[in-house]
Amino acid sequence: MLKEKNMQKKKVGITIYPEQAPLNETLDYLERAKKLGYELVFVSFVHLKKEQQKELEMTVEATKYASKLGYYVIADVAPSSFELLNVPKNNYEKIKAMGISCLRFDLPLTAMELAFLSHNEYGVDIQINMSSNDHLIDTILDYQPARTRISGCHNFYPQKNTALPLAFFHDCNQKFVKHNIETAAFIGSHFGNQGVASVNKELPTLEATRNLPCSTQAKLIFYSNEINNVMFGNAFASQEELEEVVKINRDTIALKVILENDITQEEKTILNFPQHFSRGDIAEFFIRSVYSRIVFKDFKVTPKNKQSIFNRGDVVIMNENGNSYKGEAHIILKDNFEIENNQYNLVGKIDPNEIILLDYVRPWAVFKFEF
Repeated sequence: MLKEKNMQKKKVGITIYPEQAPLNETLDYLERAKKLGYELVFVSFVHLKKEQQKELEMTVEATKYASKLGYYVIADVAPSSFELLNVPKNNYEKIKAMGISCLRFDLPLTAMELAFLSHNEYGVDIQINMSSNDHLIDTILDYQPARTRISGCHNFYPQKNTALPLAFFHDCNQKFVKHNIETAAFIGSHFGNQGVASVNKELPTLEATRNLPCSTQAKLIFYSNEINNVMFGNAFASQEELEEVVKINRDTIALKVILENDITQEEKTILNFPQHFSRGDIAEFFIRSVYSRIVFKDFKVTPKNKQSIFNRGDVVIMNENGNSYKGEAHIILKDNFEIENNQYNLVGKIDPNEIILLDYVRPWAVFKFEF
């Protein structure tokens, strides 16, 4: 039997730390993000201690407010969190009253317990840690949970060089994707200084994204087609960061291009074609978009005689020396690639921060250029 692909709608979210800022600032942050289109709120109870009753009350007030605004609220908990909240682990009426939509078990219960808890009468969802790359999700499914109430979410990592490597990240994801289980991961704001640790403000899931612009971090995770939801791990993200992340194309790969100064209007029109796709029978040295040569066959693409050697991330258009291939758009994949007969016009370069996204332009993938 064929496995379904991970097809849920892709959403964006924020994390809040109500105990680390005046409550009105947290509530304002919730309002601003909601107006932009953010749908998820992540909040941790794991790092709160029993003596922090005032902080706990602020956190619960914030989760209630987030729920009132229409957010899906994910509460990160450990077994000790239920004692902190003065709630038996099977009393989901009180959990729901706190505005919590989903409990993420940072340190999980047994697979049987988690499966049974998913059938709670208040509709509180159950989420498990994705970053351990174990088979917990398989075992949970053996116990027949309410499948629509089960999801996975990665960890975030404050300490530099401790976040997940890409290959391991993809391995972890496949445990969930094969079952069509909803998934989530984190990106890091470069402004927010609230988090679970005092070191390093960014809280990403992936080490490769730690220093990248927030929009590029989110693109990489979404374009893996393995993660449904992307959330800021730290707070408060700047207004600019919130806006740039919510605006990204979550389904069609969009690559930022730095245009050459001498690009012609015809070349710009070719780049702006909305249906570039990577040819299915791929080439080793470049991503090849061929349909533009048909659509723009009457365009004049005069050779510019600028260069014959190109590097990874260079964006070129086949000129009239390419004869019937004139108008094709290519993205170079390897450094020091040499072309003969002056067939290429260099029209731009992929933004250096987004070179990493080229690995996700798979055969037949639709992509677009942003400039």
